[in-house]
Amino acid sequence: MATIVRVGDFHQQFAHYQSQNLLLGKRAVVDAYNVKRQADLLNELRAVGFELILDTKAAELACPFKWTGQSRKAEWLEGEPERPLTPRDFNLDMATRIAELAVAHKFHIVLAPSRYVSDASALTTLEQNHEFMALLRSALDRAGGQKIRIASSFIGRLTLLGKEEVTNRIVSLHRDAPASSIWLRLSGIRRDPLAGRVRTTTRRLQLLNKCELPIVLDYAAGLEPLTYAALGVVSGQSFGILKNDQFSDETWLKPSKSLDNSIGDGGIQQFARAPGLGRSLSHAELQLISEAPKGKRLLFDPANTGIGTFEDFKAKAKETALREAVEAAAGVSEVPNSRRPDHFKTTHLGQCARKALQLSRLELDADRAAELKVKSTESLQKRLADYASSLDKTGQALEKIVEDPNMRLTGSIALPHLGKSEKSDEAGERR
Repeated sequence: MATIVRVGDFHQQFAHYQSQNLLLGKRAVVDAYNVKRQADLLNELRAVGFELILDTKAAELACPFKWTGQSRKAEWLEGEPERPLTPRDFNLDMATRIAELAVAHKFHIVLAPSRYVSDASALTTLEQNHEFMALLRSALDRAGGQKIRIASSFIGRLTLLGKEEVTNRIVSLHRDAPASSIWLRLSGIRRDPLAGRVRTTTRRLQLLNKCELPIVLDYAAGLEPLTYAALGVVSGQSFGILKNDQFSDETWLKPSKSLDNSIGDGGIQQFARAPGLGRSLSHAELQLISEAPKGKRLLFDPANTGIGTFEDFKAKAKETALREAVEAAAGVSEVPNSRRPDHFKTTHLGQCARKALQLSRLELDADRAAELKVKSTESLQKRLADYASSLDKTGQALEKIVEDPNMRLTGSIALPHLGKSEKSDEAGERR
């Protein structure tokens, strides 16, 4: 199970997390508009054996509601665009400029430039994305990047994978695609699993394994993506740290309302993931729970996390979320394929469900809730209890999926790691 972390705009924090050995997978995605600004970080990561993946941001540049964002500063562009990219812009010249950027900065993988796959033009867009991959492969080879691999990219709704003609076309196109893996950025996969969605999505992802390539869920963190890893239908997950960890196409189909789920300052309601709970709650809700009798101990588990107060938690929220995500994936990876579903059910779903149920039974102060602008203590307690019940049902669904002879779960395909530390290079030279 590969864990791939998106650097985003947090390169200084990312360097700190690396120094703390929190990035066990040693794989990082860098956005094309940050390559020069984060050059020092890239050099540091490359020196210690990180696999570096370039996100060209071409999908955002081709979206009518995204192209005016930071993606317009992608360093392979000749200048800031004056309009969204069209299919005609995905040509050899564009492929050449991307290849030159990837080679110059010694990336190991390029996330294939692709366009959002809509319901109305799915097959056409899939074919155009495939054609550009061939152009990019040719451009990389000419630029001296023969060793740089390409990861195919599908960005669209999960429901599209329920259409036989779409799934069949994805499989057929990848029979001769110059891709070493398939990245899926799916609107519809959530952080918190639901039994019905897990059953349906497992079937859909299993069909894509006919491509015989490792599958990576992109913009995907939380228990639901980890469920698919435990079932062996995906090989990895890519996510940002409390940002870009769940994909919704809402802002791809209409103008953004600047929805965010970060720890930054501002008037937007802040959310964070409580240790050992597996889901996010608002800062106000977390503070309210922490102030209840026995709340701090149950919520923060200070003996194991070192977090004793809500202020401590706020300061360590990103680090806590990252540590849990990486350690969870590593824990699943260490278990043999045949035992992973049961391990995941017991170690993750079961423990998170118990914690949610315990938190739902705390005595919350209604007056304090009003001060913190938590609308209803009863509603919060019900959401936690419902969440616990949902995790239990997901565990039961896992058992049925494993026992279903029609599923034919064969285990995921390992995603090769392409990074190589400078120390290993020096050792090889001495030998």
